[in-house]
Amino acid sequence: MALLALIIALFIEHYFHKDTKQLNQKVSHRHWFTRYQEKMTSWFGEQSWFGKWVGEAVVLLAPVLVIYWVYAWYQHDWWFHGGLLGSLFMLALAVGVLVLCLGPESPRKSLKAYYDARAEHQEQTAFEEAALFTGQETADSIEAVDQQVSKTIFRKSQTRYFAVVIWFMILGPAGALLYRLTNWYLEKQEHQGFAYKLNLILEWIPARITALAYLLAGDMGAGVKVLKKDFLDFDVDGLNFVESAGFASLGFYESDDKRGPSRWALKLAERAGVIIFALVAIMSLLGIGLY
Repeated sequence: MALLALIIALFIEHYFHKDTKQLNQKVSHRHWFTRYQEKMTSWFGEQSWFGKWVGEAVVLLAPVLVIYWVYAWYQHDWWFHGGLLGSLFMLALAVGVLVLCLGPESPRKSLKAYYDARAEHQEQTAFEEAALFTGQETADSIEAVDQQVSKTIFRKSQTRYFAVVIWFMILGPAGALLYRLTNWYLEKQEHQGFAYKLNLILEWIPARITALAYLLAGDMGAGVKVLKKDFLDFDVDGLNFVESAGFASLGFYESDDKRGPSRWALKLAERAGVIIFALVAIMSLLGIGLY
């Protein structure tokens, strides 16, 4: 069921990106989580404990525990266990969680306007689109900007797709949701406290799996030289490790290609994605994982 849920979710997510971007931004993005945080703050904001790490834990774990409880209930041989209606409900719930967590759009889709501007030699527009994608102040040259875009491709591919899928296969919908919630939470919070430490733990395993995928999909020799020292280091941030793995695995790209490395980074990320999804399919067929 896990593989089927993933295939359906990816199909729906791709359809939203292609034809209904406005709906996708509402459904498959952090907006719903922002509203949820605001509601929790209105309920418990005046409580002394809510301003501490306990508040972070409650915000992050409450929806995850609900999803976990539903699946635990299903596994305890209730009246609908094994029935068609129960299986369809569980499948629909898994698909729903994945649609919420994936995206909100692929890096290729996010960068379309950037590449269009580059092709038309509209550098100012390219700088602006790159800033929207990377969330950073653009560099002085278009070559430096493209370096920033390349690194961000590896990061966003990880947070939007690869890590979500990996935790879905390991811990089921609750695992995918927990990873994405911590990721969203830290987008607008200081990198400290309970959420930050939890995110460091959740990033470690997917980062190493993704790094291996980049090595297989790219320049393994160059990648191994860069990564072998930090591969088992628990103090190395997961997203930084993924960024280093992706950039090192780019190896040699055509130096006379004035478009820069970002197009190669995009292709490398997509090839790594194929490897990761193939691994997920094997895990599902072998029954590896809790879901």
